[in-house]
Amino acid sequence: MSAKLQGIFLVLLGTISYGLPASLIKISKDSGLNEANILFFQFFFGCIVLGGIYFLTSQKKKLNEVTLTSSIKKRLVCAGTALALTNSFYFTSLEYVSVAVAAVMLMQSVWVTSILDFIFKRIIPNRMQIICIVMVLLGTVLTTNVLNTEVVISPLGLFLSFMSGVCYSVTIMVTNSLAPTASPFGRAFYVSLGAFIVICVIWGWAVKLSIILISLQWGVLIALFSIILPLLFFSTGMPKITAGIGGILSALELPASIIFAYLLLNEDITIVQFLGVMLILIAISSVHLIQKQS
Repeated sequence: MSAKLQGIFLVLLGTISYGLPASLIKISKDSGLNEANILFFQFFFGCIVLGGIYFLTSQKKKLNEVTLTSSIKKRLVCAGTALALTNSFYFTSLEYVSVAVAAVMLMQSVWVTSILDFIFKRIIPNRMQIICIVMVLLGTVLTTNVLNTEVVISPLGLFLSFMSGVCYSVTIMVTNSLAPTASPFGRAFYVSLGAFIVICVIWGWAVKLSIILISLQWGVLIALFSIILPLLFFSTGMPKITAGIGGILSALELPASIIFAYLLLNEDITIVQFLGVMLILIAISSVHLIQKQS
């Protein structure tokens, strides 16, 4: 197998891994877990594993790899705030809306990022980017079924999942600007550490020690598919392929989430919703192709 095919395969595995946690969270809640226990142990195990990997890999520094200074480390820890809020909003929204709706609202980060770029960097979206944004919004309308008067969708669930998309946009913008050529494991560790600290502040009071055993089990599983495996697959596979292909493959997280929800949760998806998902997928892929060419 060529290096490029290996890269595509690894990134695809990382994307599939990202698509699973939402369904696992819904199942874990049915087992008696709450958001506080899930979030706490997810980042607890994530920090331990990422910290261990970072320590081992830092002994063999790669060529052109930037060393993380104490200043950068502090800023990465602070950036973890946005990641903590992303997960908090997203996990809580699953209490009110389906995985499909939550995943689609998370993907609003595509156009939210463009707005943030305009506000903070004065980067004006070009015509093709605006078309892609309109496609995402149209796909969102179709997927969430907001025009179907027979379907009742929780406004709170929509708001929470949308806010997860906003916070995800902030996470991407901040982390991508901080030592992008440094060790991905080091960057991920300090961001996760910051997120864990914020999770402790926000959710620490609600962590139930009475269900700690089952929390440990689900925490390991969710951390594995939401933090550890995706990072391992992406950090190994992304250097073997182009940024455009990597971005397009990463967009497959959306259909992966919906497929897992269908298989594990028996969540139905209509033809209209499927068309909406495909429209969003095409738009996201187009955005990454534009970024590659620019």
